[in-house]
Amino acid sequence: MGAVQISHGREDNSVLIVNDIPDQLTLMGGLLRKAGYSVLTAEDGFEAFDLAKRQHPDLVISDVSMPRLNGLEFCRLLRTDSELRSVPILLISALQKDTESVVAGLQAGADDYLEVPFDSTKLVAKVSRLLERSRLEASYRDLFEQATDMMFTQDLTGHITSINSAGAKFLGRLRDQVIGESFFRMFGILPQSNGWDLESVRAVEAFRHQFEADAASGERRWFDLILSPIKGKFDETVGYRGLARDITERKAFELALRESQERYRLLFDSTPQPILVYDEETLGFLAVNEAATQTYGYSQEEFLSMNIDDLRPHEDIPTILIKNAASSDDVVISSPWRHITRDKKTIYVEMTSHALVFDGRRSKLVIVNDVTERKLLDEKQQALHTSLQQSAMEWRQTFNAIDFPVLIVDLDGTVKRSNEAAERLAGVEADHIIGRQILDLGQTHPWAKATELIGQIRQHHSPLSEEIRDDATGKTWAITAYLIHEFGSAGERAILIAQDISKRAELEASLRQSEMMSLLGSLVAGVAHEVRNPLFGISSILDAFETRFSDRTEYLRYTNVLRDEIGRLTVLMEELLEYGKPFRGELYLVSLEEMLARSIRACLPAAEVAKVSLVNNIQEDLPKIRIDRRRLSKVFVNLIENAIQHSPAGGVVTVEARRVIENNQGWIQCAIRDLGRGIAEEDLPKIFEPFYSKRRGGTGLGLAIAHRIMQEHGGKLIAGNNPEGGACMIARFPMPAGGDA
Repeated sequence: MGAVQISHGREDNSVLIVNDIPDQLTLMGGLLRKAGYSVLTAEDGFEAFDLAKRQHPDLVISDVSMPRLNGLEFCRLLRTDSELRSVPILLISALQKDTESVVAGLQAGADDYLEVPFDSTKLVAKVSRLLERSRLEASYRDLFEQATDMMFTQDLTGHITSINSAGAKFLGRLRDQVIGESFFRMFGILPQSNGWDLESVRAVEAFRHQFEADAASGERRWFDLILSPIKGKFDETVGYRGLARDITERKAFELALRESQERYRLLFDSTPQPILVYDEETLGFLAVNEAATQTYGYSQEEFLSMNIDDLRPHEDIPTILIKNAASSDDVVISSPWRHITRDKKTIYVEMTSHALVFDGRRSKLVIVNDVTERKLLDEKQQALHTSLQQSAMEWRQTFNAIDFPVLIVDLDGTVKRSNEAAERLAGVEADHIIGRQILDLGQTHPWAKATELIGQIRQHHSPLSEEIRDDATGKTWAITAYLIHEFGSAGERAILIAQDISKRAELEASLRQSEMMSLLGSLVAGVAHEVRNPLFGISSILDAFETRFSDRTEYLRYTNVLRDEIGRLTVLMEELLEYGKPFRGELYLVSLEEMLARSIRACLPAAEVAKVSLVNNIQEDLPKIRIDRRRLSKVFVNLIENAIQHSPAGGVVTVEARRVIENNQGWIQCAIRDLGRGIAEEDLPKIFEPFYSKRRGGTGLGLAIAHRIMQEHGGKLIAGNNPEGGACMIARFPMPAGGDA
């Protein structure tokens, strides 16, 4: 029995090599150590399994033909172990084109196959690919475990092979108690009576079904289940993966909606006044109640084959086409009209009209009041009515003249009135905003915060005001809610006012940032000044030490480390002093094209070392701008060097400069673009903060200095990513006045 060997490489990934041929162990171990992997070796399957249980390697490479326990049996042993079953396995065989062994190895649980002799690069490539796939699978397992929905897998017979924490929690069991059990039995489902079984699943590529199940707490819950096939290495279905989402609340809402519709239908039919609903486009009747059939003498079927013209005498003007009010949701009361019943009798009616959507059509609901026995309204009432309409129109015009969103809502959050500014912000026409919940207008602010304030005002009955920033749009809103009591309204209502205060908030934030940066700059400059003198003393002592012991080579590696660290601290002190240096305002007219060209030339040596190309794409005839040449040169050199450092070999860094217009203001924009990995979304808000760096050895001051210098010049430094990939740093300068240009 050979000895187990462990060798540590430079990386965290460890590889276990199992082979009974020492030369093969030595060859593969050397290749992988050279590639930077930690290597474990064993000469047979039993030794390897014991070593794997102790060391938990990230990858196993096993020979097929071995004494005691061959490679295929070793694969099966690993796949049955709960701790090692997910470790990727690469099988090695000296038999070329042994298709039967390849198939047997994959069926035994191997992830890939390699024949001997093999190319060293091919071995390293397969190891790298399998490790990357293993990392992705581990990420998937984490996602699987953290999901709030139930997720599971099952074999072809319907027995559960894995389940996440949410599923085990719902069932009130340990995961090991669920594995191997029938899905139908665990969830208390009778397949045929529930409308589905495994045959139904196999008949389609993706199967969806809703079912009820009892939680461990005894609560009955509804789930929406999606099953999709799991394919094996030969594209055969080897099982199914499932996702079950709790839809109990949605089911309850659907039931409540059906009950509500039934109640409204009952109310519609039992109302003693005739009610007619007609299509605004075709004028055909869509629905009538029982009172309408009794008043006009037509049956329901006869009404649905008629239109509104059939109710009036032919010599009269249209009788239900009531003049629209200023808003489609306003109630409109008509003057008495003549209508003809089925028995040709003339009646006089007054009608109340409401706009609504019926079966997806823009419609009108008309409530008819028979006033045959009553005379027409007198002139005084008509004058009063005209006055009321004029007041409503003037109120609406005043309401719409307000340039910020204003809503009148009930205390359940239903919109009752809105001005044009609110409709523009919601992107909804007036006809479609009334009657909707505030959250239906948008899930972001100001609607989300407005909904929260309505809930609070319902409890406190006092005015509330709050400022909130919407991260999705970058806007800041001041939202105020007041309780009102409208004349003639049922229940309390509230006025919601949402004002966009983004510019004010930006100015306040900018002022706070400037004050904080100024204080921080003074502090770090003072610290740097105090540290520079001791640092100079240390450097001088090191110079003297090197001179005194120049012939003592055993000290060389220590003095080199000290020299490097002193150099790094010196750079840090210079950057701290630069960051804390006050702005003197000594600006001169400088050609931006010339400054950018010099910065590009200064970065050419670094680009050549990194094998990165620099591309000058600067627009000609740019106006000169007033700048501090020395400090601004640091900005461009810093940005270009950063782009070079984050570009892959063979990449391109492009330097652009052109005129742009934003918010009716002219800017000169300089953009430095690279083809690297780009800036992570979570890093963008903090990238200009002092000492924030993810680059090893970085001080985190380069971009902070650049940002501060741009602010001193009245400009902006903006960090972002290119649509096609890579980072993009944009420096913007205000367009110079005519005299400067």
